[in-house]
Amino acid sequence: MIKNNRSPIGPIVLAAVLVCVLAVLGQPLSVQAGPTLPPRDPPATPSPDKDKSGKDKPVGAYIELQTQITSAGAWSVVQWQDSAGGWHDVEGWRGPLANNNNRHWWVAAKDFGKGPFRWAVTQGQGGSLLGVSAPFKLPSGANETLQVAVSLKP
Repeated sequence: MIKNNRSPIGPIVLAAVLVCVLAVLGQPLSVQAGPTLPPRDPPATPSPDKDKSGKDKPVGAYIELQTQITSAGAWSVVQWQDSAGGWHDVEGWRGPLANNNNRHWWVAAKDFGKGPFRWAVTQGQGGSLLGVSAPFKLPSGANETLQVAVSLKP
């Protein structure tokens, strides 16, 4: 009778290596945005109570920047925060401060409650940072106005 001198350890080691390789290959190769990240599309603008075709205006709310920053040419932008903690401009929510040093933007109902967002105020478009607000979530109901304060950066 011939005996088999092979040890059962070989197949076990091979199986363990294969499991490790499959686990590494199953990992994402880049950071992916989560499903609850804020919108990056430009927001729609509000319409009057009725449009020319007689349709009702869309349901929405507002966010309003309130600041005492009076720097000539001050610029405001709303930013959203990604899952890694980085802040990114919302393309449609940026522009110079109004004469009363405030700014407001319309929020579509589909975006109610999303966040976190923040306001940033700079010295002109792309200029040095003058101040940012605390993080906030968008309004959660129709016709609400969320007022957010920005103070000068210390």
